[in-house]
Amino acid sequence: MTSPTAIRTGHAVATAHPLATEAALEMLRAGGNAADAAAAAAWTLAVVEPSGSGLGGQATLLVHAPAGTCTVLDGHSHAPRGATRRAIDRAAQRKGFRATTVPSMPATVGALSERFGRLPVARVLEPARRAAREGFAVSPLLRRHVQWCTDALAATGFGARTFLPGGKAPRRGTLLRQAELAATLERLARHGVQDFYTGGLAREIADDMRVHEGLIGLEDLAAAARPAEREPLSMNFRGHEVVTVPPPGGGLQLLLGLRLAEALSLDETAGDEALWYERFALVVDGVFRERARWPLPADRFTGTFLDFMLGAEHAGEIAAETLARMPRPRIAQPEGPGDTTHLCVADSDGMVVSLTQSIQSLFGAKVANEKLGFFYNNYLCTCSRRRGPARLRSGARPQSNAAPTVVFRGPAGTARTPWFTLGAAGSRRITSSLLQVILQATLRGRTIAEAVDAPRVHPTLPGPYMVESRASSPALLDRLARRFRGPLVPRAARSYAMGCVQALVRDEAGAWSGVADPRREGVAHGE
Repeated sequence: MTSPTAIRTGHAVATAHPLATEAALEMLRAGGNAADAAAAAAWTLAVVEPSGSGLGGQATLLVHAPAGTCTVLDGHSHAPRGATRRAIDRAAQRKGFRATTVPSMPATVGALSERFGRLPVARVLEPARRAAREGFAVSPLLRRHVQWCTDALAATGFGARTFLPGGKAPRRGTLLRQAELAATLERLARHGVQDFYTGGLAREIADDMRVHEGLIGLEDLAAAARPAEREPLSMNFRGHEVVTVPPPGGGLQLLLGLRLAEALSLDETAGDEALWYERFALVVDGVFRERARWPLPADRFTGTFLDFMLGAEHAGEIAAETLARMPRPRIAQPEGPGDTTHLCVADSDGMVVSLTQSIQSLFGAKVANEKLGFFYNNYLCTCSRRRGPARLRSGARPQSNAAPTVVFRGPAGTARTPWFTLGAAGSRRITSSLLQVILQATLRGRTIAEAVDAPRVHPTLPGPYMVESRASSPALLDRLARRFRGPLVPRAARSYAMGCVQALVRDEAGAWSGVADPRREGVAHGE
């Protein structure tokens, strides 16, 4: 249960926390399917990873059904109706009750159960309710997150009471109970997820916002009661079909990165590690420079424009510009401190679920609904105060890097079968870490476990570039210093800062393997 890689033949799970993995397995053993298991893991992560996800955040997911179809449940959240630059100053945009978009995580995870699951919602919620009521052992990572955010948590009664016993971060192994959150989960089990949007819980949230001069009201909550069901994006890459989420999720930039890898001939650099990582850094740099100049909110792109964006000609133009070291455009926001969590589940019937959820920064907006026991997100910090598609406004859907993805053996239009599914945490490192795993597997023949573990690089915008120590050769550092204006930020061999991938892989005989990134505390298991 503690191994980062687990291989079995029936079903498999990979999540960022042992209790979430166990919750998924509990559902599968109870006769549930991958949707039930993924929902149980997501609810449980909302309890045991309160710094990275929760009821006050958002979720998006990709489901591959046994019949072969793929569906996206798009839970990317919206700014409330009252969100304007006049109503939200710069400080309030980063933290506090006005920094939050309308929470969508409960609606999205609830819809996963309702649309694809077998078990009652009360059963699926049980592991999360149990973890909140009975408590769980504080992990080293949660302790570290609390230490990083001690001042902000101490400023709120809920944060100090729950996460700072005696005024300090709890020791590793300390039992952490969340009675208010347990009561909220119990109410969801009795009354259904819609209570969060149109019932008693919705009134509690609206009252809390009103008392603290927040902007979310009952109309905002009711409008977010169901996620959009959408068609995924897909692209053929090196004889495989890559299927991922559409904008405002990060799937478009992921696919654009694959096209840039082709345009920059990344496959021809396999024998030169320094050249491989230099070209890869250029791929990521090109992706985010291109995203910074998108003319419209990405969720308004037409099919024709998406085809253009992912075309070989456009990728060639970006590659030429990148190699020529053209000046970077100004970007709306520097790279933020976002944190996230991801999980994957595959069952023996052929269903696969890949799900990403987040509250944006560590502990989100740093304020909580103290009665209901969860932190609000601060996704409005990602919106620009300048004119442009990502500007702060009423109803805005902040740009996201979340990219739950399935890669199939064989291209679209053939009798293809799932090869692997993956997703990641880590703000913009979601894009760079997923690209590195996919490219290591497809271009370099690495196993998925090897690809997840492989050293990573990440250029940030604007400014510095990050390199894990295992990739940090003099030749690479010299190449990157000539390519990028900012300084080097060295990272440890398996650095927390470089993203965290969860993945499942299926061999040609049908056996599933789960891979949890060693950079954090995830666990993979199968049976």
